[in-house]
Amino acid sequence: MRLDALDPAGLRALEAAIRAGVPVHLVGTRGAVVPLDEVVPLCHAVAAPVLAEWLPPAGLGGSGLAVTAVIPAHRHAPIGLDALRAQDVEMEVIVLANGEYTEGVRVPWEGHGATRQRGVELASHPYVLFTVDDARVLGAGMVRTMVEALEAGGFDAVVARQVPWPTASAVTRARLRAWTPPGREVVVSPMLDNVCALYRRSALLADPFDAVPIAEDWHWGRRHRVGYVPRAPVLHSHPRHLRATFTRTREEHRERIRAGEPPRVPAVGDLLRALPSTLGRDVRGALGELLGQYMAARRS
Repeated sequence: MRLDALDPAGLRALEAAIRAGVPVHLVGTRGAVVPLDEVVPLCHAVAAPVLAEWLPPAGLGGSGLAVTAVIPAHRHAPIGLDALRAQDVEMEVIVLANGEYTEGVRVPWEGHGATRQRGVELASHPYVLFTVDDARVLGAGMVRTMVEALEAGGFDAVVARQVPWPTASAVTRARLRAWTPPGREVVVSPMLDNVCALYRRSALLADPFDAVPIAEDWHWGRRHRVGYVPRAPVLHSHPRHLRATFTRTREEHRERIRAGEPPRVPAVGDLLRALPSTLGRDVRGALGELLGQYMAARRS
């Protein structure tokens, strides 16, 4: 695929190839309508050496590392199972089935905290990688890169960089770049996100996830030293639909307020003053976030 062909139609073709499992070889050095550090990690090879620094970590083999991946799934089969099983470390994959999806280990849904902790109890290996059913690790050396960063930095957990789908909106891409920016060096992270995070199993046994309905990673991260690994990419993004964004924002902010954070939109006056900022290309997503924050404050 040529970079100068990555206009909107080309991005749709790239996404279709990824979903179909077709290897992508990228040629050219300019022409894409999205940043190269978001395109190249989705590819298997590049023709221009200048692009190679953004390729996902290649598999090396012989590391002797063993990792358990835990994925709660209630909608469908996780899209990243084959990528996890292709890693260059020994991988145990545990899918916690708790809804329409019935394969894997059948467990009751007890909220994000208790359900994920059940996965820790089932895990056999010293490292546990939590991810979600709509995420896909990129590169056969991705999990090894996270383990190496965890050990080198003396962290209790490390979090991956989230790379959006090629057809993601400009707002979604900007949010992910702010949340998990591109880079080369492992740094201390102010956040922990179980979209893709690697933990020491011993740390999760000594200090389990709180038995909360949501934001279990936020609670745990506040008590521990967390690293961010920008060279370990995971493919993950979703449309900012009003209802889904509202529900997720409301529940997350309700949990944070219960833990002592001040509400961001505490009163109707704050809501009305913020409404004009929702006008634009992302009106549904922005309105969902704003209303979610307001309703979280009202019901906490």
